[in-house]
Amino acid sequence: MEFTQYKCPVCNEQFKSGDDIVVCPECGAPHHRECYENNGHCFYEDKHSEGFSFEETYSENKGDSDNTESGTVICKKCGFENEKATFYCRKCGFPLNEQDRKQSNNQNTQNPQNGTNGQPFGQGVPPFGFGGAGIPFDPMAGIDSEQPIAENVTAGEMSKFVGKNTPYFMIVFNRIKNFGSSRFNFAAFLFSGVYFLYRKMIAIGIVLSLLVIGLTVGETFIQLMPEYQELISSLLNMQNGTQMFYSFSLSSEFTMNEIIFMYSPYILSLVKGIIMLVCGFTANRAYYKHCTKKINLIKSKVDSPNINKELENCGGVNLALAICFEAAFVIISYIPLFINF
Repeated sequence: MEFTQYKCPVCNEQFKSGDDIVVCPECGAPHHRECYENNGHCFYEDKHSEGFSFEETYSENKGDSDNTESGTVICKKCGFENEKATFYCRKCGFPLNEQDRKQSNNQNTQNPQNGTNGQPFGQGVPPFGFGGAGIPFDPMAGIDSEQPIAENVTAGEMSKFVGKNTPYFMIVFNRIKNFGSSRFNFAAFLFSGVYFLYRKMIAIGIVLSLLVIGLTVGETFIQLMPEYQELISSLLNMQNGTQMFYSFSLSSEFTMNEIIFMYSPYILSLVKGIIMLVCGFTANRAYYKHCTKKINLIKSKVDSPNINKELENCGGVNLALAICFEAAFVIISYIPLFINF
């Protein structure tokens, strides 16, 4: 059991993760072992006859409010003292906000797998071993929540808006701001428009998705056309199957329109590949601009006490929309196979 939200009643020091703690068998009060031995008994020994119970007397959230006046918040996991405006513990990455803790607990309940040291994923240890055993997971990637990361936007505000995969974007956005360089986004490369829809960039996501769907369907449709298959068969028969048809040595045997028609599926495939590469190279910058614009818009319209909630509601991801478009892409891609030419 962790006692980092409490203070030792003898020395009045906040418990930290890893402290040697002794718990009174009578009332359950935690003490530093050294303090307990020096005192010779439980600090609350005189109350034992009254049925005193430490757990019932001191609420679970005491650690959150002990330092409110000093402008700091004690992490309930490791006992580290953070600035009041910090969203996550700068030492272990544990959520400091009560709402964030509940959300993290809900996610851990739905996914009960454990990481190293038996800790749930999302609470000090990242999934898939990211960062290595024993290395704390930091959702802010070591960046101070009050650090400016975009125009009129702090890293804390950006993390609230981004939601999923915050460490990656904190590093990328900080790199864009300070050095003007980004990273290749493989998810955007593989899923193109669907990725932008997932990140709630609806307009560009729809346009790119329709482009990729159109190019894929067009490529398949042309290859299944009887005219195309006859043309390819004629070319292969002419070459006796010994020479690749994309040689232009027989251009005199075909009209320019026929040659273009033969290569059109490959041209469409090339265009689709170019679009995917462009998405991979530009997605992070586009998302950075999207987040900055949306956050500044929210801050101009919403009162300060409600900004965090509004950032979470407007930001994050839209998994349902992304899945719907991806499913539509798969279905539409197979339509040419069922058309009776």
